[in-house]
Amino acid sequence: MLFNGMLIIGITMTVLYPALHSVRAIESPDEDDDKRWLSYWMIFGLLNVLETFFGFIFWIIPYWSWLRLGLFVWLLLPNFDGSLWIYSNVFKPFLGAHKDLIQHWISKVQNVASDAAAEAKKQASDPTLLAKGLAAATQAQTAATDKLASMEDENTVEEATNGMN
Repeated sequence: MLFNGMLIIGITMTVLYPALHSVRAIESPDEDDDKRWLSYWMIFGLLNVLETFFGFIFWIIPYWSWLRLGLFVWLLLPNFDGSLWIYSNVFKPFLGAHKDLIQHWISKVQNVASDAAAEAKKQASDPTLLAKGLAAATQAQTAATDKLASMEDENTVEEATNGMN
């Protein structure tokens, strides 16, 4: 229960509390609180992605769960404004320095996605491909039905043989 209690406290502090304040920030006319909570969620998301792929490295660090909790407390407390500090001192300079590269990769992904969508649309509207797909599906269904029927016949023979013994 002690370890689950720590998990409950961690989730409450890192997800529920910020979610409540994010909703309040959305509803308030002030835009500074929006920036603060968007920065928090950006850092939260990045850390969760890093932990997903490199968690084995983080969990080697002694007391990582406590350090993580301390980091999030620092990010959350209004007297520190850690999320805005990290955004303005880390993310903003990094994004500014790599803006062209990021735009290049975004356009590359968009082109690949639009090409894939165009190809899928072409294949979906091509009647010969549609007919081939339907024929292949029918053949697969027939083969599966035949296999099932042969399995049922084998079971019937086995049951009959077992009944004789």
